[in-house]
Order: sequence, then structure tokens, then C-alpha cells
Amino acid sequence: MIRLLVADDHALIRKGLVQLIEMEKDIKVISQASNGEEAYKLAKKFMPDLILMDVNMPVMNGIKAAKMLKEEKHPSKVLFLTIYNDREYLLEALKLGVEGYILKDAEYDDLIKAIKTIYNGGVYIHPSLMEEIDNIDQETLKKDLTPREIEILKLISKGYSNKEIAQKLFLSEKTVKNHVYNIFKKLDVKDRTQAAIYMLKNETILQN
Repeated sequence: MIRLLVADDHALIRKGLVQLIEMEKDIKVISQASNGEEAYKLAKKFMPDLILMDVNMPVMNGIKAAKMLKEEKHPSKVLFLTIYNDREYLLEALKLGVEGYILKDAEYDDLIKAIKTIYNGGVYIHPSLMEEIDNIDQETLKKDLTPREIEILKLISKGYSNKEIAQKLFLSEKTVKNHVYNIFKKLDVKDRTQAAIYMLKNETILQN
């Protein structure tokens, strides 16, 4: 059972989200917040698996609430729900260490996929921003990465688990794990979130 905290300052939107999400048998909304400060306090009190949080809220915004939780190494994962379809907002969110970024106009199935992907250890970025990843040329990501590693890195950034990558590329899961280990080592990153940041941030840096 995925234990979820929903934070949005618009009551109608928040309650609508809760009703939709609780249609899923394996997701339970354990608490609701109307601003970032409430979300921060409730997260510490109830320790949800995941926080679905709006970016712009009164009293304290979602960015600051997430930053405080991440700085305290709070175990709850964070999925930002926002109207901002902008690469800079996405990068700011990922720099904080949050695990996902989805737009408010997303389809219901995409939202549920995002929640479950993050709960299972992945990173989820809204499909409309995936073009940013797909358009990154292989040469700009060389940094000693092989073509196969670049292919896997792109899938990691899209929120694919090792098992899903293995199925998509017709590899064994053990082979994928080895590739992921090598990718993290070459890029000097510790987790999949940092790998996603690398993909989105460094397309113009690695030209040498």
C-alpha cells in the first residue's frame, strides 16, 4: 500500500485528486495539506511514502517545503504537481532531489504511473518534457559513455526501472544493473535522480 500525502492550496483540486487517487486499491491518502508549511509538518508527523505537492502555495511554497525535507534527509519521496511546463522549473525541482515532476493537465493514468514509478525507486518526468531528453545528441553526452550506456541513461531519466529497461532492450536485469553501476560511476552520481539532472543539464556542457 502506497501511503500518500496530497498538498494543494485549491480545495476543489485537492479533494478531486484524493477521490481519483483513492480509486486505486494500492494507494491510500493518509493526509492533506493546503500549503507548504502544513505539508512539511504533516510529512514529519505521518511519514508518507510519497508527497504529491503543488509548487505554488501560500505561507510556504512547495519548493521550500521540499528543500527543507530533503535537507533533513526525510524519507518521503516528492512528486511536484504544477502548471509550469518549463525546463528551468524542472531543473530546479530535480536539483532539490525530488523524484518527480508532473503537470496538472496530465492524464489520470500518467499521474498514477508517476506515483507508482517513484514509489518503486524511479524518477518520473512529465511526457511533454521528454523531448528535452530525446533531443540530446549522443556526442554531447560522450564523457566515456558507450552508446548502450547513453541509451540506458535516457531510459533511467524517463523513470524506467532496471526491469523495464531490461525488457525494452532485451537484456538481462543483471546486465542492466551492471550498466547502471558503470553509468553512475562515470558520471559521478549517486542515484537515478542525479542521473536525470545530468541528462537535462549537461547537453551543452560536454562538447569537448
